[in-house]
Amino acid sequence: MMGMNRYLFLGFVALVLSFGISSTLFAEPVWSIEGEYFEGCTCNPGCPCLFGSEPTHNKTCKITGVFRIQKGNYGQYSLAGQTVIGITDLTARPDKNWIVFYLDEKAAAVQKNALLDIFQNHVFSFAKVPHERITVKHVPMHVESSPWQKKAVVADNLTLDVELLHGAGHPDKPTQIVNKNFSIWAKEFDMTLDMGKAVTHRFREGSQEWNYDGRSGFATTFRFGSN
Repeated sequence: MMGMNRYLFLGFVALVLSFGISSTLFAEPVWSIEGEYFEGCTCNPGCPCLFGSEPTHNKTCKITGVFRIQKGNYGQYSLAGQTVIGITDLTARPDKNWIVFYLDEKAAAVQKNALLDIFQNHVFSFAKVPHERITVKHVPMHVESSPWQKKAVVADNLTLDVELLHGAGHPDKPTQIVNKNFSIWAKEFDMTLDMGKAVTHRFREGSQEWNYDGRSGFATTFRFGSN
């Protein structure tokens, strides 16, 4: 009987050790990203969504969000210098919602996989879009940022050119929303948003196509992480 108990105990220990090793091997990598974000959307400049009000055009809020990662890692892999663009309709019904992700074709394969995990399963997880309505493309892209202008161009699919608005009180500073009221990415975005106008915002992918030239835009900083 003592021998049987000893074997049962050793088996239990082996099972616990095996579970611990497998949990370590298959645990999600620790990751974090931070950098600059800028956006163009459906609304007229001075987007009411940022104040908890309804969008200005048919209660629809479609966005192009550009995430320029300045610091970041996914486990041992660096994500610094990468850009991810997410395009979706924040007001679409659950049975109609969709997302398009653009990733830079120059990124390494491991970086592309890491970025897709972060943005599909974490950053945009609130949208709950099924896989069949998620489009992912690795494309040539050009992104530039200066103090007063933010621009992203993706092949023939997207042009977003946001010019920040000069504040009248301090012309050297942009018009700002301070202590924002916006539920999406509430903790991950800086509390101050630099407001602007998308002088050009044109998009075409599959059945989705729009021209939102002259409508709302803004810029801020972000920080997302697995902790």
